[in-house]
Amino acid sequence: MPEQKLSSGASIAIIGAGIVGVASACALQRNGYEVTVYDPDPPGEGGPSRANAGHVAASDIHPLSTPGIQWKALKMLTNPNAPLKIPVRDALAQIPWFWRFWQTSRGSRFETATRALSYLSRYAFNDIHKMLEFAGLSNMLVNKGGVFLYDTEQSFFASRAVWAKKSAAGFESEEIDAKRIAYDVPSINDKFRHGVHSYGWGQVQDPLDLVRELARSAQSNGVVFIQNRVNGLSEGKHSVTLETDEGGKLHDAVIVAAGVGSVQFAKSCGDFLPIAAERGYNLTIQDPGVELDLPLVFADRGIVATQVTSGLRIGGWAEYARPDRPANQNYYKSIARISQELFPGLNMSNTNYWMGNRPSLPDSVPVISRSRHTHRVYYNCGHGHYGLSFSATSARLLCELIVGDRDLSKHRPYSIDRFI
Repeated sequence: MPEQKLSSGASIAIIGAGIVGVASACALQRNGYEVTVYDPDPPGEGGPSRANAGHVAASDIHPLSTPGIQWKALKMLTNPNAPLKIPVRDALAQIPWFWRFWQTSRGSRFETATRALSYLSRYAFNDIHKMLEFAGLSNMLVNKGGVFLYDTEQSFFASRAVWAKKSAAGFESEEIDAKRIAYDVPSINDKFRHGVHSYGWGQVQDPLDLVRELARSAQSNGVVFIQNRVNGLSEGKHSVTLETDEGGKLHDAVIVAAGVGSVQFAKSCGDFLPIAAERGYNLTIQDPGVELDLPLVFADRGIVATQVTSGLRIGGWAEYARPDRPANQNYYKSIARISQELFPGLNMSNTNYWMGNRPSLPDSVPVISRSRHTHRVYYNCGHGHYGLSFSATSARLLCELIVGDRDLSKHRPYSIDRFI
């Protein structure tokens, strides 16, 4: 397909007003484009941007599918307290996705995914700082690092090889003992004897507030937000038509940043985008009687805890299921029980429950790419756990792609072509 550049002032539509879509809007506006964002919900409210953990996981340079993942997965699926869930009725349809997921853990594919994620990780904080600074929101990012806690000495020792690789990639960390854990996290259960303080980690005060404030800043600089559903799109000779509930809307190009909904838009363009709904569950406890100074990752449990503006947020897990499947209420109960174990004396009398569909690709690497079949359709989606973490860097790469950056090697790892 011949190279297609969009000159400054071109009209670009973005489908999706989560953190990735809003970050893309901010970056495109700064590059001189006329930007319109479409979403049936207000910015940040329709997907996982609404109530995720708020972590900036810059030191996560490896895909979720690590060597030996198949044996770990089988063990987790037999444990009701483990972080992996796959409803039996949804399992068969997801076999092709899990095959690709398993393939990622093997040899050169694992290394390829690690290199792609390492680039995003390397620039995550720098790009987020620039994005927030431009919007006057620098105070919303806290970069004190994060604490990883291990249930057993065995799992802690096993993690050392991974931390060594992260250190070699430029992400420093420090092992901490029971005394240091008690000092840094005084409210935690004293059973935790081993941990790691990762300095390549951070958090935002509240992920939903961040998206809302970024959207307000973008709007004040000329970005238009339209609360309208896009049902389809089609490319003409000189434009793209968005089919919305209020009729057709013409733009010079469109960015698909619609989370799990991106799959259907890609399909209508003839593209294959293997995004699965990786559903995360969490609780936000408004008056917990517990306050955290650092974000926590309970590495053996798939659970994270963060102090956000609205309270103490505890959650995680990964349920691979249909996006429209109702939330499993038993998972909320399990996480509540685990939360009380982790934080003795936790007051859960005022708790909000939430589940969100994280758009997950089998290699954990987002698609930041032009469509294979249409000149004027681009993708910025499939970030899984890392929408917030990689939002600003993904937006920068997207802009470089649109303006015609000739360093194709930088963009190739994120191309939709890799799923052919």
